Amino acid sequence: MVNINREISFILNDQEMHVTVPAGLLALDYLRQEAGLTGTKEGCKEGDCGACSVIVGELDGSGGIRYRPMTSCLLPMGELSGKHLVTIEGLSRDGLTPVQAAMVDCGGTQCGYCTPGFVVAMTAGLMTPKLPLNEEGFLYAISGNLCRCTGYRSIKEAGANVMKELSAKLAGKERLAALVEAKALPEYFTGIPTRLAALAADTVVAEPETPEPNGARFVIAGGTDLYVQRGELIPEAAVSLLNPVKPVESAAILDGKVHVDARMTFEAFAEDPVIQSYVPDAEAYNKLIASWPMRTRATLGGNICNASPIADMTCLLLALESELTLVDGRGNSRPMPLSDFFLDYKKLNKKEDELVERIAFPTYGENTRVSWEKVSKRAWLDIATVNSAAKITVEEGRILSAHLALGGVAATPLYLTNASAFLEGKPLEEVTVKGMLEVAMGEFNPISDVRGSGEYKRLLARQLLAVHFTQLFPEEIGEEVLYATL
Repeated sequence: MVNINREISFILNDQEMHVTVPAGLLALDYLRQEAGLTGTKEGCKEGDCGACSVIVGELDGSGGIRYRPMTSCLLPMGELSGKHLVTIEGLSRDGLTPVQAAMVDCGGTQCGYCTPGFVVAMTAGLMTPKLPLNEEGFLYAISGNLCRCTGYRSIKEAGANVMKELSAKLAGKERLAALVEAKALPEYFTGIPTRLAALAADTVVAEPETPEPNGARFVIAGGTDLYVQRGELIPEAAVSLLNPVKPVESAAILDGKVHVDARMTFEAFAEDPVIQSYVPDAEAYNKLIASWPMRTRATLGGNICNASPIADMTCLLLALESELTLVDGRGNSRPMPLSDFFLDYKKLNKKEDELVERIAFPTYGENTRVSWEKVSKRAWLDIATVNSAAKITVEEGRILSAHLALGGVAATPLYLTNASAFLEGKPLEEVTVKGMLEVAMGEFNPISDVRGSGEYKRLLARQLLAVHFTQLFPEEIGEEVLYATL
């Protein structure tokens, strides 16, 4: 019988912990049922509401520490080894913090159930140097939090007050030290990097961090889909946690391709300098896909292997001509074009013991432009009704190559082979785009579902494909193509 328990050493708020628990046990369940820290609330248990928000810190390799917000309802305990887990109870030691005080002063709590999550999220935003100390940064921080009582006006007022109060105290300073000085974080935070380093040095792992994928019932990277689908089974099952195996590498250019670790999260992908040099709007796309805490967990490989027909990152990666590297339990690897990976609905072209290890797409020059579009019932943080991506190379008024992808119109994410080939070598003009649209409409036959009728999806797909050209080449392609009769 496989031993599902793991010895996990971490710091919980200001206390060093050494616990033996199932590796797949949710941090939310451990905090509430084992640690007695009930300030972390259980809401949707799907990562949508933010009531269970926590902050996770880990050493950044340069002696510092990086903190990120996460929903504890999707965070396995096995990933916390050597990290700092911060709950609402760990944010205040001597009276209210400025965030808590602002929520009180502005009446930012009604029933109070969501309040701890909002406070944790706001504090995580203050701890993140990339976020501006203004309304934009505040709204980014709370993008994963819902108030069932619809009390957003007072919460936003509290956020504005906090930013105004702390901006002068934090500007130009090392963020964590300045937050401690401003009483926004307890004093113990200053010693966490040293304590984590000592914890890592003293920890002896008597067995592999995770069981081999061959023997695991569940293989988990981000877990943002898997825990939602099978969450009741995972805590009592053998799991293979992919993230603790080794650090996730940054994107790198090798042999004319951009190589990406399949465990890279959406947030890391959008922030990566190499990715931004090829997909400048990656961060803007990201904000439409999911909330900040979800993007710190969801991985590229998971998005691909979940095989949803409307997977946002998969659609973009299809248009980028991505290739996968699959690795089996014996270490054998094989390449495969992403466009060949999907056989049917939720059916993948891979062996049972294979994992997606890497993703790579060809580099390209300044004559190539990339576009990604999405329509959903809500503008933000919603599943797509239809999404689309395009990579188009134009030189001297002629389309040298084009790669088009659609989601939500077939049983799998769809690379438009015929429409892409139609564009190659043709002049960049409206008649070419109209011809492409006619070809594209013959490559799929969408069905009706809860997000829209098949006819509606076909119209959306057509318009999104046309929008790629009006957005990328506004001087050559006018908006008339959007209104031309099908």
